[in-house]
Amino acid sequence: MNNLPEFGFVLEYVTDMDAARRFYVDVIGLEEQRNSPVFIQFKHFAIASDEAMGSSRGTEVYWSVNDAAAAFDELSQKAEVLMPLKQMPFGKVFAIKDPAGLPLYLIEFAQNRPSQAVK
Repeated sequence: MNNLPEFGFVLEYVTDMDAARRFYVDVIGLEEQRNSPVFIQFKHFAIASDEAMGSSRGTEVYWSVNDAAAAFDELSQKAEVLMPLKQMPFGKVFAIKDPAGLPLYLIEFAQNRPSQAVK
């Protein structure tokens, strides 16, 4: 099984989900792929209004993997871990430090995530 990270999405935290949704859908023209009251995912981009994974509400970059535990075991030997592997409602996630000192999040999506696919 291939467990190489694939680019997932960039997450931007917003304070007003309705205004942000209107901007990205009506102005920019993005199409929603998944949504929940506190999260909307577009292709390779998402907005959220809930609590940030890191210590700030800065932009977060996510890479998806098939097996987060195996990726954590491998990458924690090669890079500094900024956030240990943890189970969240949307999947298993951890963060390592990239060369610029920023967190790089790796995620194994849960099969039954809180967000729903938009049809």
